Amino acid sequence: MDDEAANQKLPYGAEYAKSNRSSCKSCKDSISKGDLRMSLRLQSRHFDGLQDNWFHFDCFWGRTKSDINEATIRGFSWLKWEDQEKIRVRCKMIADDPSLAATPKSAVPKVEHAKSGAGRCFDCKEKVPKGDPRVSFRASNYHVPCFFNKKLYTGDADKINGFESLTEEEQKTIKGYLGEDEEKKPEKRKADEAGSSGLKKPKLDSSEREKLKTQSKVLWDVLDQLRTLPKKDVVALLEKNGSMWTKHGVEANLEQLADKMVFGNTAPCRTCGGQFRYSESAHGYTCTGSLSEYTRCRHCCRNPDRISFKVPRELREEHEFLKEYHKKPKLESRYYGSVVEKTKIQTPTTSNADKKRYERKLAEEELRRQVKNGCVVDPECEVSESVHVYVEKKKPWQALLSTADAATGKNSFYKLQILQHDRLPEYYVFRSWGRVGTTIGGNKTESFGDDLEAAKKVFEDVFLEKSKNEWADRHNFKKRLSGMDMVEVDFDDRDAPTATLDVQKSKSKLPVPVKEIISLFFDMKLMDSALQDFELDVEKMPLGKLSYKHLLNAHSVLSSIEKLILSGCTEKVQFLDLSNRFFTLMPHDFGMRNIPIIDSMDLLKQKTEMLDSLLEMEAAYRMVKQEHKDEEKGDKIDPFDNYYSQLNCDITVLKSDDKEVELIKKYAKNTHGKTHDFKLDIKEVFKINRHDENEHFTTDISNHQLLWHGSRVTNFAGILSQGLRIAPPEAPVNGYMFGKGIYFADMISKSAQYCGTNQKVDGFLLLCEVALGKIQEEKEANTEIKKPKSGYHSVKGLGGTAPNPEGMVTLPDGVKVPCGKAKTMSKSQDYHLLYNEYIVYNVNQVRMKYLVRATMTPSYV
Repeated sequence: MDDEAANQKLPYGAEYAKSNRSSCKSCKDSISKGDLRMSLRLQSRHFDGLQDNWFHFDCFWGRTKSDINEATIRGFSWLKWEDQEKIRVRCKMIADDPSLAATPKSAVPKVEHAKSGAGRCFDCKEKVPKGDPRVSFRASNYHVPCFFNKKLYTGDADKINGFESLTEEEQKTIKGYLGEDEEKKPEKRKADEAGSSGLKKPKLDSSEREKLKTQSKVLWDVLDQLRTLPKKDVVALLEKNGSMWTKHGVEANLEQLADKMVFGNTAPCRTCGGQFRYSESAHGYTCTGSLSEYTRCRHCCRNPDRISFKVPRELREEHEFLKEYHKKPKLESRYYGSVVEKTKIQTPTTSNADKKRYERKLAEEELRRQVKNGCVVDPECEVSESVHVYVEKKKPWQALLSTADAATGKNSFYKLQILQHDRLPEYYVFRSWGRVGTTIGGNKTESFGDDLEAAKKVFEDVFLEKSKNEWADRHNFKKRLSGMDMVEVDFDDRDAPTATLDVQKSKSKLPVPVKEIISLFFDMKLMDSALQDFELDVEKMPLGKLSYKHLLNAHSVLSSIEKLILSGCTEKVQFLDLSNRFFTLMPHDFGMRNIPIIDSMDLLKQKTEMLDSLLEMEAAYRMVKQEHKDEEKGDKIDPFDNYYSQLNCDITVLKSDDKEVELIKKYAKNTHGKTHDFKLDIKEVFKINRHDENEHFTTDISNHQLLWHGSRVTNFAGILSQGLRIAPPEAPVNGYMFGKGIYFADMISKSAQYCGTNQKVDGFLLLCEVALGKIQEEKEANTEIKKPKSGYHSVKGLGGTAPNPEGMVTLPDGVKVPCGKAKTMSKSQDYHLLYNEYIVYNVNQVRMKYLVRATMTPSYV
């Protein structure tokens, strides 16, 4: 049996009402305790999962889809036989006549009297007179004859929205178009009025029917007997047979125990040693064990190996009926029937309309977000404007918990804070929860007056419940099975600025073009936008709050995935486990989409590039916070001058007619690849001199060339201040075509691809003097390279298209500029790369020379 069955989410449900508290979603009347009730299982607005919407048995059938059968109904096999048969009858009716199933709202017209005579019929283009019946269908209006003659709707007349508001004569007219009359009702109406008692039972093979009936009766006899036992005895029976009482309710625990008594206890899982539990959704037995603290075992089978069911001696003596189950199963194995065996389950999906409804409005939340003492107070908190996060010994009482499971589709968060009033001795515990990146979820603000200790107690209890860790031990936090992980964030007791730098109001004497690029390099909104491009959850991980250590931990997880891919691993569950780890560490905003499993080099590379960019942005954010601290101290230095000094770099604006600029523009014009479908226009060229770079630059390696390097605008503050860096040891090697090094190109469009820009923001590229020395040439990617072979100083991935060597220009200092016109190389068919790539593995072989600002526009614009 496919392990994917363990992840099925059945669209319908059936059970006996546990109390008198539920009400029917259709007629709104209460559902009596013990009555058979049916549910539509839909995405909840209040938590990350499906929610049962309950109906009376008879009210339910007008809401189903035509694919309903016993295999799509959760809880079906635990119903009494006669109730199973009732459901089978109704399912067969719908299978025979699909029109009995619910009709989508978009496919049902609306009829009303025209409010004016101005509207025109979509079909005949004539006006619909005021007061005449008018049919509205999918954003268009029709005369009644025009609409029904086009056969756009063939359902029941009384299901048309607004039908009851028409006059008797108008209703009769519409019924005539639909072929209805008083003498002859449709067969399905007769079926509805007759109920299920007079209908033929669905055809089942006689032996199949007998097996299912016997199984249902035996299970119900056992359940009736178990309901007479006190809870302590049920717990004792479960524990004696390797299970335990779960939080799913009394009936669920009795059902699991009944299954073991009737068919025998399940043997441990061969994959992880865990216990099997019968799952209605999976139509089989799913393992309750785990592969790691992040991932449950997904093993699922129809009939697992069985061992004897054991009854403690004292219980056998106390309850006579238990003696007959001790080591004696009633039935050999569970029988499923042909319908279950053949049915492929369609998991409930969220409509596009619901997806849009659940999407978070980030811009609005950004405006409402309260940041105090370096911590975000959720705008949903009832007292958000007058409180701040309580801080004790420079440690805030707040926690962000996360869990992601690509198998079940869960992508949940839980936020917990103690809030202190800004002026009064009042304390609150605020908690919010839901699905990352959506409006699905809820929150609670609980007041404790001046009782701080009571607030701490509740905070600690909830933290323990959700994470399975003590708050006092949070600095040694360990992810536990069934517990959420803690997202590690940096805390700063000063609020970081979010205002955009204003070039016009600045009093700095820096050249305006320099101030413009500084305003872009430190633009917090651009950085937030970059996080959203990466599908990261900006609200749960405010920019600059993710710690450097946390990012390195995420890199380590990607490295583990890389090893699996290289080993040729075909076990999906291992990729699932590591993907769960990664997306739990780095909460992503997937909205209502499924969480992807990282099992390919392409996706691995995407996530590696994301983490590299975050490490650069982390450096930029440190500078933003430093500038803010200086401002708080009363330093009157202009922000532009402050940022400029932190860049550790001299930046000079070059004139457009400068010979250096002319050469760079020629270099750019000649080296635009044909496969790169965008226009590139150079706006500004800056000469740069990084402090201390000349001192460390290698002088004993020859063959210096001026080469391109592109990156996102949000990365340049980190790049200029720290230099181009090599990926950390924790990063996977295969995120990089020729191993971990610093990459360059001799084709500008090749490097421009890494700028990640659009029409709204200019991109930036570096021109660097690179000491290539003796070059090790490679015809195809080789991710295992850690450094060049002995005697070589750099690696070159050979591309099929490159600058014409005859156009090479040598500068007065001996640096070569490969600015010849692009041409196809003579042996291009032997090369796997389209364009050349140059890689050095020592930062001292790089010296930045120019910063180029360019507008990149897609060619179709």
